Amino acid sequence: MKDIVTRLRMIVEEPDSICKTDLHYIEDAADELESKGDEIARLTAERDEARKEVLLWVKERCSWAELSQEIKQRGWEYLKEDGK
Repeated sequence: MKDIVTRLRMIVEEPDSICKTDLHYIEDAADELESKGDEIARLTAERDEARKEVLLWVKERCSWAELSQEIKQRGWEYLKEDGK
């Protein structure tokens, strides 16, 4: 990924020197970034599902106040109070 960033910065610094290989490189970089974006979305969804499972497990064993405190301590406040 660092190579992609370095190469793109070189192209931006000297736009007049862009050649066909650079255009192909930019297209490849866009594909790579899109792939990484898809991977990030998948991992984020997986993380959120794991958080939900943990909180549902904790919810069965403690009060809403304790659960709410746990959510805030972990910075997971994106969950609504109804547990969804």
